Amino acid sequence: MPEALNMGVPYDLFWRLNPRKLLPFVEAYRRKQQQRSDEMWLMGQYVASALDATVCNAMPFIKRKWRGKYFEEPIRVTPKTEEEKRSESEKALQGFIFAAGTMENDMKRKKKGE
Repeated sequence: MPEALNMGVPYDLFWRLNPRKLLPFVEAYRRKQQQRSDEMWLMGQYVASALDATVCNAMPFIKRKWRGKYFEEPIRVTPKTEEEKRSESEKALQGFIFAAGTMENDMKRKKKGE
């Protein structure tokens, strides 16, 4: 009984409902708990990143190959739209074309230098 009351079912309604009719309340409670768990996990990611960027970088006796950084932008929790996906892939393609062109120019310069 205490579990049902925590799920948001009023006391008098709990005793009058068929157990099968309590299922939507149970599902809503599970979703709420999952959402809360996801929010706590996300908060933990921000805290871990902040600690890595401050405390771990401030310790000179710990040698690390990389320096910790805090997130430059918020962690995205909503899925990307098709337009955003297309834009990202276009940017990646442009970056690849630029890198390939740079490598080609470097190879041509090295070949002329020989």
